[in-house]
Amino acid sequence: MTNNTFNGYESYNHWQTALWLNNDETFYNLLKNKVELVVYMACTKSQAVYEILRELPEQTPDGAKWEADTILDLVTEQYDEQIQYS
Repeated sequence: MTNNTFNGYESYNHWQTALWLNNDETFYNLLKNKVELVVYMACTKSQAVYEILRELPEQTPDGAKWEADTILDLVTEQYDEQIQYS
């Protein structure tokens, strides 16, 4: 039986998206800032994902495609955390 996941993600691109947004300071700050706008109802989660994708470079630093659904998952995760602790 082969494992067709990448560190628990469904593909290399999904894993790269989560890896870079969670571990690069510039990308992480972009994520946090956009989620803050969602928390304060200045935009929706979908708008935040669009804005994040618009501000990211064309590819991850490792050359992978950014995955919008992974970004949405990260936005939702950060949103839930901010709501929980505010």
